[in-house]
Amino acid sequence: MSFLGGDKVAGVKMKDTTLWSEPNIGATNESGFTALPGGFRFQDGAFINMGFYALFWSSTEESGSNNACDLKLSCYYSFVSTSFVKKVDGFSVRCVKD
Repeated sequence: MSFLGGDKVAGVKMKDTTLWSEPNIGATNESGFTALPGGFRFQDGAFINMGFYALFWSSTEESGSNNACDLKLSCYYSFVSTSFVKKVDGFSVRCVKD
């Protein structure tokens, strides 16, 4: 997020310009990350928010808990938010080849 100018503007540079529900605020995909709105899966297997949100696991875990950090993008805003959430839900992952 720092490389893209900070969390307040990184979202628009990461979101793809297609497949998102309206209004998809400011999406440019300038970074080439091509975030797609896959929503997420609850631990019971139900999928929700496809088209509206993209949630990705990060490699950061919260010390002493069963939580990990996620990155959240939305069609409703231009920023990226992060939080620690329990690892029982299903979020997207991005694999990067070294």
